Amino acid sequence: MRQKRSGSGVSSGGSRQSDQAYDQVKADIIQCRLRPGEEFTEIELSERYQAGRAAMRAALTRLAEIGLVEPVPRRGFIVTPITIGSVKDLFQVRLIVEPKVAALATGKVDPAYLRQINLAPQAARGGKAVLDFLDSNRAFHLAIAEATGNARLIFLMESLADEMARLVALGLFGSGRTETDMAADQVAQDQQHEALIAAFEANDRDAAEDAARTHIEHSRHLAMSQIFDGNFDLKM
Repeated sequence: MRQKRSGSGVSSGGSRQSDQAYDQVKADIIQCRLRPGEEFTEIELSERYQAGRAAMRAALTRLAEIGLVEPVPRRGFIVTPITIGSVKDLFQVRLIVEPKVAALATGKVDPAYLRQINLAPQAARGGKAVLDFLDSNRAFHLAIAEATGNARLIFLMESLADEMARLVALGLFGSGRTETDMAADQVAQDQQHEALIAAFEANDRDAAEDAARTHIEHSRHLAMSQIFDGNFDLKM
C-alpha cells in the first residue's frame, strides 16, 4: 500500500498537517467538491483548509504525483479534468491489466480476507460513508494485486486505484442518480466482488479473469453515463 511521506527535514507536526491537508483535499477532489477543471492557488487552499503553506505545498505535490491535480505555471493548480478520452484510456488499461492480475492472484489471495474487506458500507449515500465505501473498494483491489507478489503490478494498481476513486464515486453517486439507482449499483458492485471471491475460492483462474472483466466493464458503463450526462456533482 502507498505509504504517506514524512519528508526529510520536516517536523512531525508539519508532516501531520501535510497529511491532513492531503487527506482533506483528496477527499474533496474524489467527491467532486473540488470540481474537475477547477483552478486554485496554494494560498487559496491553505486558507480554505486552514493549513500552513508548506504543508499545503507538500500535499499538492503528492496529489500531482497520483494524477489528481496538475500544476499550472504562474497560476497555481488545476483539478485534473475528467474527459471522455482520459476515461477511455484508463479503463482500457484496467481491462488489460486487472483480469491478468486476478489470474495471477488465484491460489495466492486469501478469500476470507477479501470477504472481510467487502463488508464495507453497501448503502453509502454521502459524506464519510462514501469515503468508507471507496476506501474499501480500493483496499479490495489492492489486496488482490499484493497477492501476486509482483512489485511492479502492485505499483501500477496503486496508481490506477488512486485515479479510479473519483470515477467510482462519480459513477455511483453522481448528481443525476436516484436513491434507487445508487442502491442497485452498490449491490451490483458487491455481487461482482463476491463473484471474484468465489472464483478465488474455486481456484479458477479463468473465472477470476472473467469476473474482473465484468466488474470493470460495469464501472466503465456507470462512469461514462455520468460523464455524458455532465453529472460531476455527487449526492451529499
